[in-house]
Parts: sequence; structure tokens; C-alpha cells
Amino acid sequence: MIKDTLEAISKLNYPDYEVVVVDNSAGEEKEKTAAVSQNFGVKYVYEPRRGLNVARNVGASQASGEVIAFTDDDCLPEPDWILHTMQNFSDPTVWACTARIVQHSRDGAADLFEEVAGQDLGATKRVFTSDDVRFGLGFFLGNLSKVTSKHMKSRAPAPFGIGHGSGMAFRKEVFQSIGLFDERFGSGAKLGGCDDIEMLYRVLKAGHSIVYEPAAVVRHKHRFSAEDVFHTRFDYSCSGAIFMWHYRWDPLMFVMFFGRLTQLVIKTAQYRLLRKRDLARSFSSDLQGFLKGWADHRRFFKENPDSKRPASR
Repeated sequence: MIKDTLEAISKLNYPDYEVVVVDNSAGEEKEKTAAVSQNFGVKYVYEPRRGLNVARNVGASQASGEVIAFTDDDCLPEPDWILHTMQNFSDPTVWACTARIVQHSRDGAADLFEEVAGQDLGATKRVFTSDDVRFGLGFFLGNLSKVTSKHMKSRAPAPFGIGHGSGMAFRKEVFQSIGLFDERFGSGAKLGGCDDIEMLYRVLKAGHSIVYEPAAVVRHKHRFSAEDVFHTRFDYSCSGAIFMWHYRWDPLMFVMFFGRLTQLVIKTAQYRLLRKRDLARSFSSDLQGFLKGWADHRRFFKENPDSKRPASR
């Protein structure tokens, strides 16, 4: 799929940018990726260590630009993705920008995915600051009603509802200031997903702003079957529980953790009573994944007591 991605990137409407491909594959797939990268004249870096955040960190170390943008090999950035992204960095307080992620094509499974787990955060531009990850009575009251919502998506409190890793950009000094992506998170890592959310959370906690820019569009090449949607919900919920419990020393994360758990119990029971099969199954998958994530985090640090935990307040 990366051939289509590089084809889209080659058409970006921006005067000066470089492309770095970081490859975690092996064997025939590695040879194919290297060949495709050479055909497009982009910088190819092989990294044998598996993990999405491992690859991102390698890419960041190899990139020479002042702003580093990330996308995935199953995505097609629109020509103006970088142009609209970069306009936000004229503000020195902005340290990161996320794009609008939309489904490349629609079918029954894609519609179900968008309904229960969609990545499209809407057409409204938003700016997030450190105030959005500071717990207080206003946050609690403002989000209390969301416990009974079908799903949160763009209405999710920060650091959720900010954006996705398939279309995000950071000032390079972010990595020098607050560190690299946490390689324990991400596809292929010990603590699973929320690899993008974890970094966006740290940017806000460090006192910097993040812009969600809906004019910067990246198309995600949907490849789910209906069955895959439920597995994806399970995985998302598992990693979400791990992330929130990992930062439970933060009152915001502690409250969000138990708020989400309460929501999943309520909605699973509600949709079972209403006999809405797909939604009941989706929230049931969420609940099972959430409980597994909670257990997985506890087991990980029991088995790895020397693994660095998040810094205390």
C-alpha cells in the first residue's frame, strides 16, 4: 500500500519538504518497500526493531526539517495537507497540529466503524491548551453527561478527541524538550496503542498548544470487515485503559478512567436491553478490552518492575 501513499505525498502542494520512509518489515516485503522508496526518490531507513513508536522516533532522528509530520502506509494525504498544517506553526505557542482523518471509501463495515469508532473529528477547527488537561469541577460537570453518550469521538475530552497519528505534526524541538515517543506504546509494543495520544498528552502537560486543523485532510484506506470493527474496538479500548491507568497519578486521568468504565457498563446493558445488536456487541467488546487493558498494565509492571513509570507530579 505504501506505493499509493508515496504517490499522494509526491503531489503535496508545498515548496520544500523531504520524505523519510521507516521500514519495519522483513524478507520480501522489505525488498518491495525499499524498491518503491527508491522509485520515488525518498529517503529509506530500515529499522529491524518492531513498533510504531520505534519507527516514528527513527524517522524523527533522520528528518532535517523544523517541523516533522507523520502519516501511515494505509493513508493518502490530500495535496494541501502540509500547507494547511504549516500555517498553524506561525504561532510560536503551537507545538503540534493534527489533521482531519476521513475514510477513503465507504461501505457497510466502514459505516459501522465510523459510527462506533470513527476517526473523523469533524469540520470545526479547535485549539487545545494545558487547561484542557487540568482537572477541575468545570471539567467534571462538563463531561458528566458524556458517560451516557453512544461514543465520544470529537466531543471526547483532551487528550482524546485531539487527533490521530496518521496525520499529526510536531515542532522538532518537542522531542528535544519533552522526549521522544514512548516506545512501550504503539502497534507491536508491550503496552499497545494510544501511542499518538500519549505524546499529545505530554505536549499539553508541558504547557504548549495543539491545533486540530480540519482543512488538513488525510484519507484512511479502510480495510475492515464488520468482524474486524469489533476486534478494533476491543484493541482501542484495551490500549485506552492502559494509557489512562498508566497516568492515574493525574486526577484527570484517574477520573476519566473510571468514567469510561462506568460508561461502558451502562451502554453495554442499555443496548442489550434495546436489542441493538451491533451497538451492544461494540460496547461489549469495548468493556472486555478495557478490563483486559487494566489487567495487562498491572501484569506488565509486575513482570517489569524496573521499567520506568511516568514521573510523579
